[in-house]
Amino acid sequence: MAQFETNPKGQYFGEEFDHDEGKKHGEKCIKVPEVIGRNSCQTLVECVIPFPEQYPAIEIKDIQKQIRDLIVHVCKNKVLINGILHKNINYKTYEGNSDYYCCYQKYDSYYGDVRHVAVNIPFACFIEIPGACPGDDYQIEYADVEDTCEIDILEDPCPSKGPVKEYRRLREKVIIKIDLKVLRDVQITVKPEKCNICP
Repeated sequence: MAQFETNPKGQYFGEEFDHDEGKKHGEKCIKVPEVIGRNSCQTLVECVIPFPEQYPAIEIKDIQKQIRDLIVHVCKNKVLINGILHKNINYKTYEGNSDYYCCYQKYDSYYGDVRHVAVNIPFACFIEIPGACPGDDYQIEYADVEDTCEIDILEDPCPSKGPVKEYRRLREKVIIKIDLKVLRDVQITVKPEKCNICP
């Protein structure tokens, strides 16, 4: 039998215990998580990301986004959340242009490299969950960027020096969504069912 502590009222605390000496013999008291509530929040994150001065962008190739380092505090009726939005931006640059011919037809072309910029952007939000209390546990069910709703705008064009426009900055707006539930351990008494074991 497991070891337990009792308070002055004689209540038992622990993962499980047996009521000995004829008191509901065979019953066990166990702790199970009870869902106090669940809810979600959405927060708009807007940022301006500069490109290296010597490598302005002509086009965004792709942007990889990831939610990192979530810090959660359960308060009275609310849950406070802080985190980091990590972005890895792959973009095309312009280095020069050349002419080429195909079937006696002249075509303009330009070339360059694909480079990347990585940034960490802090964000914060809160979720209302009636009944939540400090000390309650929590479980994050979903935390990600809503890819169906985002805006990417190249800004601050460089003085023209070739056939394409180059830009010094990227302005991006994204929506972060977080689904979370608050849990609290409660004690319940269960009576194990007897099983017939075949020989």
